[in-house]
Formats: sequence, structure tokens, C-alpha cells
Amino acid sequence: MGEPARKTYPTESGEPELVDDDDGVVLLQRWIERPDGHLELLEIPLTPEDFLDPQLEDTMVQGLPHSGKRRYFAEILDRHFRTDEDVMILEDVKHLFGPGLPGPAPDVSVIRGAQDPDDDLQSFDIVKQGVIPCLVIEVVSPFDARIRRTDEVDKVSLYQRIGIPEYLLVDLPRRGTGRRFRVHGYRLSPAKRYQAIEPDDQGYLLAETTQLRFGVPPKGDRVDIFDVRTGERLRTPLEEEQGRKAAEEEIQRLRAEIERLRKPEPDS
Repeated sequence: MGEPARKTYPTESGEPELVDDDDGVVLLQRWIERPDGHLELLEIPLTPEDFLDPQLEDTMVQGLPHSGKRRYFAEILDRHFRTDEDVMILEDVKHLFGPGLPGPAPDVSVIRGAQDPDDDLQSFDIVKQGVIPCLVIEVVSPFDARIRRTDEVDKVSLYQRIGIPEYLLVDLPRRGTGRRFRVHGYRLSPAKRYQAIEPDDQGYLLAETTQLRFGVPPKGDRVDIFDVRTGERLRTPLEEEQGRKAAEEEIQRLRAEIERLRKPEPDS
């Protein structure tokens, strides 16, 4: 929390490190005003209640593995939908679901048809915007079983109640996942109940609302996203830059080779 909605993200996000289950405490940073008027930054253990319904200026400290992967999804989806003005990608922005309901800040949400797609909005009000996210992605906290349960149980119930069509959860490598990434998720049935999304024959999950496939390659060291329509894997800006650089180097090599072949051979 504490960051505005935006359509651009940092260009580099390394793969998360391996982490151990429950080897730390997820922290909450919150500014409070003291009686004398000065502000003080508190750093306290994050509770499931605050995780499910944070204040606007709260910052949750879950470590580099979590934030790196969250940024990866936000960045790569933002680039994929950058030409679609109807799509909004939000990262760690509080969602207001209505009176009496908690307002979580999903790691990443994909929203189509927002009435006020302002890049600087501080929260996303589904009543004001007239739409709900079509896809929510949560990177499950590896550190604290209570916080993991909020993603895996409480948010499943909440997002089903709100009617969010698809919900994906991404586990970081830890003991409980066999030191591999893992992706699982839910899709709203015609009866408005969440059902587990069945993986395809390659173990990938199709998010129908985005026509993207999410899955883990055999090594288990990352999460890949494929565009169903083109069959191509979505690449990060760093990968695209590396690809362009390699292509330019190959062109230069071929030009040099052509130039060499054009030169007459010296008389022996």
C-alpha cells in the first residue's frame, strides 16, 4: 500500500530468492499522529485483519522475493495490455468493495472498462468505477502461515462474494512447494461459486478473461505467461532489450561476413 495506481512500472525485476516457510514475520509500516501533532512511523507485525483491510498509507514489508514477483506480474501485464485503452493494471492498490466489506490491496488486478481510469487514483472503488477486476493475482506470502491463509482462504471467500471471475495464487519457492514456484487458481462457475481451474496437459492454467496461460516450466524456477492467441511467451523489458541487442549483434556479424566475402582475394 501507499503507492498510487499507475500504468508503468520499474523495468527490472529479478527472480525471487528461495525462502523458508515461516522464517520471518511480515511487517506493517503505518504512520500515526501523536497527541503533539508529529507523525511517527510504526513498524509492527502484520495481522490478518490489517492484511485483508489495510489503511491507504500502509506499507507491508514482505521481502524482496514477494515484491519482486509482484512487480514482475504488474510490469509484464502492463506491457501486454499497453495498447488496450480499456484495460487497467493495478499493483498493490486498495480496492473498495462496498460498506461492511474489507478492502484489500491485491498484488495485481486486471480491470476492463473502468469509468475513471486515472493513473493517479489512490484506491479503486468498484461502485464509482462501475466494474470489478476480471482477474486478481496474489503472490502468497512465504513467511507467515497466518498471512498465507488470508490469501488462500479468506480472500477466496471474499473474491467469490464480490464476483471476481478469476483468482490466481502464486506460491514462491519454499519447503512447502518443493523449492519450486507453483500456480493455482479459481474461476467463478455459472452458479457463482469458485471452482479450481484445471491445468492443461502442460500444467498451465488458462485465465479466460485475459486469454493468457500461466504456468511453471519443468525446472520450477519461474512463472511463465503465454498469449493464447499468438502462442508467444510474454517477455519482460529486460528480455526484450537483450533480444534486440542479440539481433543487432547478429546483423552486424552478418554484414561483416558479407563485406568480407565481397572483397577480392589477394593474388597468390
